[in-house]
Amino acid sequence: MVGRALGLLEIGMERGTTRWRVAAAHGQEQRRARAMLRDDLDVFAEGFASYEGPLKVSLAGPYTLLAVVDLARGEPMVVDPGARRDLVQAHAAAVEELVARVRALIPGAQPIVQLDEPALGAVAEGAIRSSSGLNQCPPVDAEEFGRAYRDLAGLDAASSGLVVHSCAPAPWRTLVDAGVRTLAVDADVPGDVDVLAEHVDSGGDLWLGIVPTSPGASALTPDQIVTRTLDWLRPLELGGRLMGHLTLTPACGLASFAPAAAVRVARSLREAAGLVEERLFG
Repeated sequence: MVGRALGLLEIGMERGTTRWRVAAAHGQEQRRARAMLRDDLDVFAEGFASYEGPLKVSLAGPYTLLAVVDLARGEPMVVDPGARRDLVQAHAAAVEELVARVRALIPGAQPIVQLDEPALGAVAEGAIRSSSGLNQCPPVDAEEFGRAYRDLAGLDAASSGLVVHSCAPAPWRTLVDAGVRTLAVDADVPGDVDVLAEHVDSGGDLWLGIVPTSPGASALTPDQIVTRTLDWLRPLELGGRLMGHLTLTPACGLASFAPAAAVRVARSLREAAGLVEERLFG
């Protein structure tokens, strides 16, 4: 996930012993990541050549990258305000480039951009460890990352929709205030559910990661997904206000799943979504 996003950045990166780090020029691994993405998009275009409608593409979000990529001197990029500014700007350009490629390859697509931000909560709370592991990096102010996401939500590339996904608690209220319309959460660690409920109540969208994807997680039948979804939603008391604003998803991506298993999850979710709609809305 990290390497794929870095492959689109204009900032030079190289792969260190255990982590990526800033470099004077694009390293071999960064160039390889860019080439692999180009090849994947070509395959993607072959399969969806005649497709028309919403089509989701995803990248690691800027603050997760800042948390896991190091400066040349060894500290996480997130400690340096200048580095944060440069990467956020480069990331916005990468989003626009990726969406432009998809639109050119699949003219009927309406790209929806999902940014994966599992580390955003830790960045906001100052929970990212320094390179030595002995200290924590200072928290990034909500005004700063809120402004960055306001700019991302305003990109032409995000005109069909911007989704922020986190499989850990995240500062949802700041993201909502920044204009992010769709929040994608892991049902097991959603964070502030009151904010999520308020978001839906005011017309926002919720992508509920109701199917566990962690290693060793049991496969769920459609009926089990329905039961789990209704149990999760019941305390929110949103009722009919969920209509058109709820999407059922896996908790995280399915890249580690065998193709047949990933297809089974998708089919189970599709069937469960229809059953949940019947139960909620009649």
